[in-house]
Amino acid sequence: MIVNIEFFDEEPIENVITNLNYEVDKTIFFGYENVMKPMEKNTAHFLKTVCGVREVEFYSVDRFDLMEIMKSIANVVRKEQEQGNRVYFDLTGGESLLLVAFGILSQEFSAPMFMFDVESRQLIEFCCSGNSLGGVAKPRPIALNLDQFVSLYGGTINYRQKKLFKEMSLDGAVDVEKMWELSREYGDKWVHYSSILRKYPPDASLMVEVDREKFQSEFRRHQRAGNIKDFHKFMHSCSHLGFVKLYAAGKNGYKFRYKNSAIKQLFWDSGSILEMYTFLLETRKEGVDDCRVGVHIDWDGQIHNDGNKDVLNEIDVMSIQNDIPTFISCKIGSVDQMALYELETVANRFGGKYAKKVLATAQEVSTAHMRRAEEMGIEIRVIK
Repeated sequence: MIVNIEFFDEEPIENVITNLNYEVDKTIFFGYENVMKPMEKNTAHFLKTVCGVREVEFYSVDRFDLMEIMKSIANVVRKEQEQGNRVYFDLTGGESLLLVAFGILSQEFSAPMFMFDVESRQLIEFCCSGNSLGGVAKPRPIALNLDQFVSLYGGTINYRQKKLFKEMSLDGAVDVEKMWELSREYGDKWVHYSSILRKYPPDASLMVEVDREKFQSEFRRHQRAGNIKDFHKFMHSCSHLGFVKLYAAGKNGYKFRYKNSAIKQLFWDSGSILEMYTFLLETRKEGVDDCRVGVHIDWDGQIHNDGNKDVLNEIDVMSIQNDIPTFISCKIGSVDQMALYELETVANRFGGKYAKKVLATAQEVSTAHMRRAEEMGIEIRVIK
């Protein structure tokens, strides 16, 4: 049996990264009770169900007593070796006192030490003496999907909140690209046109019919929407692109039919087109293991029948590559400081120190916000 002994770290991915890449039969954690106790159950479940680890054990140690730490670890190592098991010390993560103990005991018990670098995905081995983990354990890289990654951090993805129009088909991808170009052509007017169209729900066949005076009165309330001729031009473009059918503007009023309900929703929710286009770009990146749009994360991992009891955060676009997640917040309008803080909060909670944070925007960001984003480790990505 291959036994991996490691320090229990506050960063969940560092507690499982070795097991995600090598077949290990048993993992034994030593750590501080206040850090380890709240995460024991979730970590053990993850290692057994995702990584196939047969046994997981946890031992609390005193934060300041090196001799007691060494004694606790030595007793466990001795027991495992007496049973004929191969023992390895995993230095991934860890704090100074425990690392000192691992180093001393590695020599005493001839148990090789190693660490796994999360970002480079490399196994780094020390004092192997021909008995390296890489030479004994079978490599078995597991590409985490977003559900698994979020569960590692104690949350779950709530699919009850998923907006169906964000499920993209091949035809949908083509429509998203065309609509994104159209939205950029009309710039700020896109948001106002969206607000105006949302005032007029279609019938069951997705047909919209609006009285001329009523519509023009509503249009005049949106001063930054330009003049009505600009809107006619916009709708004729929509008709040409196939987003609407039968568009007609006459003396009595306006009428048209939406191509489908997904197109209707993209028109109604002005910011969704940026989310969908950003999602499309992210899925096309080489090496991305999983990518979703409109991800609702439940903080405690328990979805209740009473939705008011759930604490949720929506991530506009989320992807994962080589066990490192990317959290993307999309802002089609102006960016404020709160958008940066919201992104940082959820990314830190469900991505930890390795998470990539991106703010995708349709327009340039002020120098002050650019500077603050840089301080927070957030990439500003202007989508053209």
